[in-house]
Amino acid sequence: MIRIVICLIAGSFLTTLAHAQINPGEEKIVVPLPSEYRWKSTKIPKDTKGIRGTAYTIKGNAADEVAVKQVTVTTIDRRYYPMKAEGSPEEKWLYEKSGCPEATLEVVDRKVVDGHTAILYAIKSTKMPDGQCGSANLLTYVVEGPTALHTVELTIPEAQFTPERYKKWCDALLQSRIE
Repeated sequence: MIRIVICLIAGSFLTTLAHAQINPGEEKIVVPLPSEYRWKSTKIPKDTKGIRGTAYTIKGNAADEVAVKQVTVTTIDRRYYPMKAEGSPEEKWLYEKSGCPEATLEVVDRKVVDGHTAILYAIKSTKMPDGQCGSANLLTYVVEGPTALHTVELTIPEAQFTPERYKKWCDALLQSRIE
């Protein structure tokens, strides 16, 4: 009887360790992109192995009429760059404000789970890379994982910004998970 109890305890401990461990350098965030579109992923070259980037771009006939054309995911290995999510919205907002003084920050969701912070925020009245101030809204989800910091960014043009579209993308980002 004692042998069975010891085996059960050891087995559950080993199973927990196998599921809980994420190897540094392999951690990723999985974003549930809208399934009504075809998405193509492209690696973004970085100067260091401690930072990985992927751009998800809409392909096909809908690419011209869709509001969000690209979602950019960046993963920063915290072994090399010990970054935190806290303070990230304010830093990004100050950066955007330097080019567009009218830009405003809205923190949509902030939570801490098991000591890891996740923040969803929007910077409104900013600009597209080739546009003017007030032409876009930047939506960003920054998440601390066990070994990395993940950032998911997308831009919604002001002309196509609706409460429904905003909620749809906020919900999608909040459903992201770390693997």
